[in-house]
Amino acid sequence: MRFLICFVCLFPASIFSQNLLVNPGFEEENICSEYKMDCAPEGWIYSVPSFIYYLEDPKLAHEGSRFISLVAGHSEKPYYRTFVRSRLLCALQKGKNYRLEFFVKSIHPILDSVGVYFTSYDFLFEKQPYQKIVPSLYLLNASSKPAKRDTGWQKISFVYKATGDEVYITLGNFSKKSVEGTTGVYMEKNFFVLFDDISLSPADANERLCTGWQKVRDEIYAQDERHEFLEKYIKLYKDKPAPSIKGSPTITLHVDTLVIPDVFFATNSFILNTKAVALLDSFSRRINKQKLDSINVFGHTDSRGTESYNKELSWRRANSAAAYLEKKLAYKINGWGMGSDKPVADNRTSAGRGKNRRVEIYVYIRE
Repeated sequence: MRFLICFVCLFPASIFSQNLLVNPGFEEENICSEYKMDCAPEGWIYSVPSFIYYLEDPKLAHEGSRFISLVAGHSEKPYYRTFVRSRLLCALQKGKNYRLEFFVKSIHPILDSVGVYFTSYDFLFEKQPYQKIVPSLYLLNASSKPAKRDTGWQKISFVYKATGDEVYITLGNFSKKSVEGTTGVYMEKNFFVLFDDISLSPADANERLCTGWQKVRDEIYAQDERHEFLEKYIKLYKDKPAPSIKGSPTITLHVDTLVIPDVFFATNSFILNTKAVALLDSFSRRINKQKLDSINVFGHTDSRGTESYNKELSWRRANSAAAYLEKKLAYKINGWGMGSDKPVADNRTSAGRGKNRRVEIYVYIRE
């Protein structure tokens, strides 16, 4: 029986998709440095003090209990609007696609002018008049187009092609016109848009978070100015060049896959025979010189036998191969038993069952 070594990935993108945004559901609360109290979402900073715009209501939130609101306009203040921004954990790779999704709602017919703005600089120090900014994305152009107004949460989805300059993301109303008039809500002069559950993740299943993303996350969480200190911070850097931040780009992995067929094990056993040992020796010599990100080993069986027996045998075979590779590579490897859940051929034929009895090793290598 032939074995296969190839550069493929057989898993869906959702398994490895990783959110490039902190606190995506806005559930984590920031303790501001001014008043030592919870009054804002952790990791997200408004262009104005935000305590009145950070909301808690499990019945109104899309998920959890927290969500945020932004002012898209004011009945008495022309061109008044607020924005919220966050820093990305990693910079985006130029020319690569990313999935941006979030939930939004507003009782006002203004959602088509709400948008997303990626910048290489901190939006808090933006010098342009807000109404002159052209955002990176308008909700109007989302793949799931929102109604202009909606009292229920609407899912917004984009596939965004990166320019390579993205370090910060900002949400807000980017209408060229001022949103004015009456809000239709008693005693309320603000036109609000609500946001919840935002994610930005690579479309490429083999794209991972950058090295050092934990340090970036800690730096994002360490910025606690939300009131007077925030106003002073913004004023300081609007009058002189702001400190620049260059994000580390995400990492793209390539995948080396080894399939060990059933005949490389003793019959109904997890013990590797001499052919399997030789194959693993050759494989480990080749990948040992690579910059490894992770290694996953999956055991599979055909559909004959009980489910519990198949799960146990496939787990033992996967871990037998993983343990052998660990000794050769000095690298922690995990094994999983999939039983007969992931066939690659027809279990009704002898040839198909033979293909289904296998151990697959996936090696993710940093380029």
